[in-house]
Amino acid sequence: MIDQRRSGLTVEAITAVEPPREFRLHPRDRVVAYVAEGAGARQLFTLALTGGPPTQLTASEKHVSDPQWSPDGRRLAFVRGDDLWVIERSGERLTHVDGHPAGVSHPRWAPDGHRLAFLSRRRGWSQIWIVDAPVPRRGRPAKEPRPPEVRPMTAAGTDIDGFEWSPDGSRIAAAVIHGPEAATGLVVLVDTTTGTTETISSQGSWSVGPRWASDGGLLFVTDTDGWFQVVRRSPDGRELTVLTAGAREHGEPTGGVGWMPLPSPDAGRFVHTEVHDGLADLVVAPLAAASPVRRPRGRPPKMPRPAVVAASGAGVRIDPWDGVWRSVGWMPSGAWVVAVGESDRRPQDLWLLPVPGVAPEGARARQVTNSLPGALSAAVSQRRSPAAARFGLNGRDGTRLEGTVWRPVAATGKRGGTKVPAVIYVHGGPTWQSFRGWFPFKHVLVDGGFAVVDVDFRGSTGYGREFRLANRGEWGNADVHDAIDAARWAAAQPWCDGRLAIWGGSYGGYLVLCALVEEPSLWRAGVDLYGDSDIAESFRHGDRPGRLDLERQMGSPDDPARADVYRRGSPVFRTERIEAPLLLLHGRKDRRVVPLMTEKMVEALTIEGKHHEVHWYDEEAHGWEQRENRRDASRRILAFLRRHVLDEIGDRSGSSG
Repeated sequence: MIDQRRSGLTVEAITAVEPPREFRLHPRDRVVAYVAEGAGARQLFTLALTGGPPTQLTASEKHVSDPQWSPDGRRLAFVRGDDLWVIERSGERLTHVDGHPAGVSHPRWAPDGHRLAFLSRRRGWSQIWIVDAPVPRRGRPAKEPRPPEVRPMTAAGTDIDGFEWSPDGSRIAAAVIHGPEAATGLVVLVDTTTGTTETISSQGSWSVGPRWASDGGLLFVTDTDGWFQVVRRSPDGRELTVLTAGAREHGEPTGGVGWMPLPSPDAGRFVHTEVHDGLADLVVAPLAAASPVRRPRGRPPKMPRPAVVAASGAGVRIDPWDGVWRSVGWMPSGAWVVAVGESDRRPQDLWLLPVPGVAPEGARARQVTNSLPGALSAAVSQRRSPAAARFGLNGRDGTRLEGTVWRPVAATGKRGGTKVPAVIYVHGGPTWQSFRGWFPFKHVLVDGGFAVVDVDFRGSTGYGREFRLANRGEWGNADVHDAIDAARWAAAQPWCDGRLAIWGGSYGGYLVLCALVEEPSLWRAGVDLYGDSDIAESFRHGDRPGRLDLERQMGSPDDPARADVYRRGSPVFRTERIEAPLLLLHGRKDRRVVPLMTEKMVEALTIEGKHHEVHWYDEEAHGWEQRENRRDASRRILAFLRRHVLDEIGDRSGSSG
């Protein structure tokens, strides 16, 4: 075991790192807006890409999120709490635009700067709403207008997951998530005058992330061929062209900022992600090199089969090192891509990446922000532990599983080397994956004498549609078998001494409970962070997005035909099987996985006389936003694993508070 105080990788050190997030590029200047911690909450900042200190624009007790520049670059819209605000770039004028107890999100300016569109669930569905934007100050104080009228642009009945205005403002391209009976994501065009919609992606696919090009064309990603590929719709709407190919994902099903393709300012190129091996590369390719499929006028275009469309094959990777990269935007010249990059040894920071053939000869990637303190940077760079190593195994039913392992330097597996216990980490979602990004607590565990094993169980992204959908109807069953099989693989490795623990948050916390009841004698300890225990009750009490996702994957708990799989997937009903000590941490304001889930589990553990510890964070929701709570949770997890995995203790079945 390494002395963590000497190594510099302590809980205190890693929780002091607060990388900036949500970078948004100015439409004209070499400036970005972003959010970062200030005075106990995330505040809005601007930063010149040419250098100099940042400018703080807000001083709020509530977190600020999703800043968006107006088309003229004079104003910024942002979300604070449940409200939409606009502030001038100078910070001199702050205007409240709209608010609702159901909240607002995703503000987007119309191209003329006169309107703002945003998402809100004020009618129970995630709809696009439009409101007149505040008039900017021009030399003298503006007269305060009447409160603007807010009106819906899309109908109730479907949920909008993301959208973007067309360059001329006549249409909005939106990703629509249909109800659980359809289980599809479609890209539609909404006429901003009439509200009529046109579906442009194929039924049965999952299509997300529409992004307009300056020529009126549209990019989005779809999994029509089983993998997320980038598709271009021509400006006249008559052609659909598949721009990428192969058994790799070129986007994420969330459609979030940074994961979707972005066209260059002249619409001649596009940048996109390419996901593989727990990493995400940034690739630039031409937009005009693929062969489209033409459709007759008067008929809605259908998605072509990727097999009959020639992809460009001319993409060039532009990121400077292996990590998890996401695009923020293009500089107006089209010679540079603004991006954020991170790795398991680097936190997220902003970079300028030159585009080969367009940027000046000899141009190199340039780091704009640096969120890693010098002392911690030295500690990370001097670490002798092996880098993250990929592994693969076949699950019990033959399904191929992949993941990443970190282990102490002494745990080589060679003769005379040290053997260590392994902690299995299961990610949340379940529709996500364990990227090899900045997660320094894993290094704290490694320096503390553990190996850490990430496993992408079935249902994870990054491995194609078939694998992503493989846990439909199998929550808490086939996917937890994958986690258990990964643990058995780890225990059989020459560097492992056979002692195992399992840890995860959200869906990962749920799988922790499932693993403890499925293979009780396998584990020395479990750590459940805000995970489900009774998924039928979670459906009835959780928020709408969580309910829709659960029903989409498991069916309705009110359907008698689904009662057995819901009960099978609810570990609270098998609490008596648990043998390992269990740590449970939860936020009292959680709406996705309500506190009732941990309360029910604690009640069952107490009745059964099982060894457990529980701690509540009164001001937290689904995860830890406050630094002191992240520090406290990390300390508790580390102490719990040390006590119950590294050290021999007596009877592990006694009860605890």
